[in-house]
Amino acid sequence: MVAVNTQTGIQSSTQTNAEGFYSFPALAAGRYDIHIKATGFQEYGQTGLVLDVNTAERVDATLKVGTATQQVEVSAAAVQVETSNTQMGQVIGGTKMTTLPLNGRSYTDLLALQPGVAPVSSGGGNRVSGDLNPGQLSISGQRESANGFMINGGSAEEKLYMAAAIIPDLDSIAEVRILTNSADAEYGFYSGGMVTVLTKSGTNQFHADAFEFLHNPHLDARNSYSPERGVLHQNQFGGTFGGPILHDKLFFFTDYQGTRLVQGVDSGLIAVPSAQDRTGDLSDVSSLRTQTNQQGKPLYTVAGSGWASTLSQELGYPVTAGEPYRDKRQRRASRAGGCEVHFLKNVLDRVIPRPSAPRRRNLALKLAIARFLVACGSSL
Repeated sequence: MVAVNTQTGIQSSTQTNAEGFYSFPALAAGRYDIHIKATGFQEYGQTGLVLDVNTAERVDATLKVGTATQQVEVSAAAVQVETSNTQMGQVIGGTKMTTLPLNGRSYTDLLALQPGVAPVSSGGGNRVSGDLNPGQLSISGQRESANGFMINGGSAEEKLYMAAAIIPDLDSIAEVRILTNSADAEYGFYSGGMVTVLTKSGTNQFHADAFEFLHNPHLDARNSYSPERGVLHQNQFGGTFGGPILHDKLFFFTDYQGTRLVQGVDSGLIAVPSAQDRTGDLSDVSSLRTQTNQQGKPLYTVAGSGWASTLSQELGYPVTAGEPYRDKRQRRASRAGGCEVHFLKNVLDRVIPRPSAPRRRNLALKLAIARFLVACGSSL
């Protein structure tokens, strides 16, 4: 039994057992020709057999009595049914990946083409390989963190969110296999899907390609809250190159992809200081901290003795942890009735020295710190 990879010329051979069964357990994905020889029988050959990643093809041959010079040639069918296991999945080839328009050129954007994969993610996980999609999707109804990712047989999964840790250049990928159900026991660690990526290899012929993808804002719509379109210039460029080092024995393959991105930010809706704030009156800010619920109880209180001590020192009267925030009108005459956010301006006047900068810039700095203290006071 001889299996010949028609792209690299590498031959693998084995022998049948007494019952006539044979196996090639470690064939690389690719296109093969099978040759079967036995003494006293015609040689059997099958050409054009395509072996995808994570698949097992079965070839049954019937040898006819004849001389060694006689040969029977059979061409493999274009559609092959996998009968050696029950796992369900789909193979996405390199040609399909590179011809589909993908923003960012990530193979993980194609996972949702497989039946049983939810097309939308909840948004968890870290972006990888230059802010690309980490591939966290629900497969067969399982959690988004229950999927496995492998590249060339090795684990390529980050261990925090269980998402893809490495996303190869799209032009360097030969094919992607997505198993959605009934996977073999070797993938028992994952209750969701199993995504296997196979990268390209060099062959007996030199092959190379180059690409350039451009994205600009000329056809983009303007944000309705912005006076003009934001700047956007994205260039993705690179190429691949592979070939033989030793004919039929040793090969090489390399790839490169570069990304250059210039992206402006639309201003949109931005909160600005009110006319009252610009005069130093922050009573509108204090009202945010003195709200009450339907029962009349305060929504915000002074949290922690550390923050209460800081307020007591800066405001000049005792403040205790747990008491509600009150404005000037609600403060008791004894001045023991709470944290007065209205006086934050006076506090900032003592804490921040007056710089030689214009008064407007000094006021903006004070206002920014006042809003920070008001927003974060209950959590410090």
